[in-house]
Amino acid sequence: MTTTEPPAAAPAPDLPRVPRARLSAMAIVLGVFGALVVGGYAWIAYADYELDSPARDEVPASVRSSPGGYRSFHFWHTGYHGGK
Repeated sequence: MTTTEPPAAAPAPDLPRVPRARLSAMAIVLGVFGALVVGGYAWIAYADYELDSPARDEVPASVRSSPGGYRSFHFWHTGYHGGK
């Protein structure tokens, strides 16, 4: 059994070869810089690191739950709230 393969397609002689655009040095530098910025941000997010994070004080539960205290239940659930 013989198989006949179609001939390889040759470029047409009347069409000139079109050169591809090359990457400039600035494009490579910006690409590397962008990769470093994104990689650094991803690492900081993965490590759960905060730049310039202040120490936080903990408010005792007795202060939080007292009437009229720090964001108490009565602060959020008294008075007119609008609506229909």
